[in-house]
Amino acid sequence: MTFKANDQVDGLFSGSVADTGVVRLTLWFAVLSSIVLLGAVGIWPEQALVFNQEGGLFETISAACLFAAGVAALWRYPGVTRLYIGLTLLLLAERELEAGVYPEGSLPFMILDGLDSVLDVTLVRVLLACVVLGGVMWHGIPTGWRAVKRRAPFMIVFIAAGCLAVIAQLLEEFTGLHGEALSSVMKARLFVMEETLEMFFSIGILASVLIGWSKSSSDETSHDKDIRAFPDPS
Repeated sequence: MTFKANDQVDGLFSGSVADTGVVRLTLWFAVLSSIVLLGAVGIWPEQALVFNQEGGLFETISAACLFAAGVAALWRYPGVTRLYIGLTLLLLAERELEAGVYPEGSLPFMILDGLDSVLDVTLVRVLLACVVLGGVMWHGIPTGWRAVKRRAPFMIVFIAAGCLAVIAQLLEEFTGLHGEALSSVMKARLFVMEETLEMFFSIGILASVLIGWSKSSSDETSHDKDIRAFPDPS
């Protein structure tokens, strides 16, 4: 009997190191670019308002990234227990855009208005809630915990994107609470920084989905590992 497990592990480890190196370089480039862009909109907030209006460039990029992430998640992670990933991202993309910013009768207006009408149905909301909450409990929490313990790159990106969303929400809350005491320039600065951070969040979520785990890795159990530990009968 011969053991093939070590050879397989060595090959897998080498590939993982190479992939991780590329991912890290890409992440550093993305972080530096994000800092530069965030600094630019903070220095010139009034000029950046052009890109941060409702239905503007940044909001469109956010919605497009979330939509692409939702489609990618449905394709990369099939199955009922993983359906919540794609559905949640598609719902976030729909929430990012409002029908009212588009001319009445236009295609985007009709699509968004139709989706709003469907999502207002109580039965639809209940079904979506069951799918999302069930998927999070059954698949999301266990998989996320394994990813945290292994320091998976996609989880690092996901957590970083979540932190950006929290900061953006805090900026919005701060503006709402202290808006009367802020100058118009400061309000504009906080608003454009909030919208920019939300765009970064969407891009980060898309990157996290694309990096991801393969089905074999994310669904692996201790039983699967035990089986691989046995010698190959050949």
